[in-house]
Amino acid sequence: MKHTKKIISILIGLVLLMFVPVGSSDQTDTFDITVTGEFLWIDITNATWAIGTVAMSSSTWTNETGITFIADMDNCTVTTDLNLQITDDGTDWTATTTGAVPGADTYRLNNSIDSWANENETLANLGTISTSIAPGNNESFDLRFDAPTSTSVSTEQSITVTATVVKS
Repeated sequence: MKHTKKIISILIGLVLLMFVPVGSSDQTDTFDITVTGEFLWIDITNATWAIGTVAMSSSTWTNETGITFIADMDNCTVTTDLNLQITDDGTDWTATTTGAVPGADTYRLNNSIDSWANENETLANLGTISTSIAPGNNESFDLRFDAPTSTSVSTEQSITVTATVVKS
């Protein structure tokens, strides 16, 4: 019986040795992975508009003053929407709310992408001015500034408008 146990142990050991690979125990292989990401990019040309002195209750258009803004989105790889938002009002003036008209120390800023055939208000809330812009295309837009009806201050006002691009 002792002898039989030894033979069985030796046979089991030989069977296990058949499954051990011969040679190096390290095996490696490499492969390439290509990933293309979505890319959003925007650069506004003519990034300032110095309106100059404005009479109360008057309007001034960018295209009147020789400026048209261009949202340069050449590097976008997806279809996008273009948004505008007033992110910093003047020191003493504030923008109108939806549908409101200018008043004392209150101005309105409108925008158009089609030479004023259609226009939208530019507000403190994010507003979409153009949708489904194909990858790599740019969008031009104009602004119209409607001055307050009156002002209690005579200092220069600076207004900041932020343009953003989002995936459609």
